[in-house]
Amino acid sequence: MILALLVGPLVSSALYIASRLGALDVPRLGFDWTTLVNTLLLAPVLEELVFRGGVQSVLDRTTFGRLGILRGVSVGNVLTSILFAAAHLLVNPPWLAASIFFPSLVFGRLKQLYPSLLPAMFVHAWYNLCYVAAGNAWLFLS
Repeated sequence: MILALLVGPLVSSALYIASRLGALDVPRLGFDWTTLVNTLLLAPVLEELVFRGGVQSVLDRTTFGRLGILRGVSVGNVLTSILFAAAHLLVNPPWLAASIFFPSLVFGRLKQLYPSLLPAMFVHAWYNLCYVAAGNAWLFLS
């Protein structure tokens, strides 16, 4: 869990630096209350309920879904993460939606390790907060 929490600021910092250097066009989210509530509360809760609580739970009940691919990463987690990343194509550029696959694996692993969706929801909200902070760092660093 600690490693999962450390990854968010590191990756978000890398995105911020890449954006400042012109290597990536990182979409910036607003810093208003509506965006913050949607990004830090609604999205993590609803997405984890649908993807980890729904899709991954169904897949985890099958023999195929429980098959391990890498240490602790199941087929169900990978398939759910592919769907999760694909869903983000609706609102993100393709490179960003594809990169969301990796945090999704973390959320899926947390779902497997803990009997509750709360750890996955919390880490999801934390990653979103790091992303919003990195995208709006210019407010604080300029």
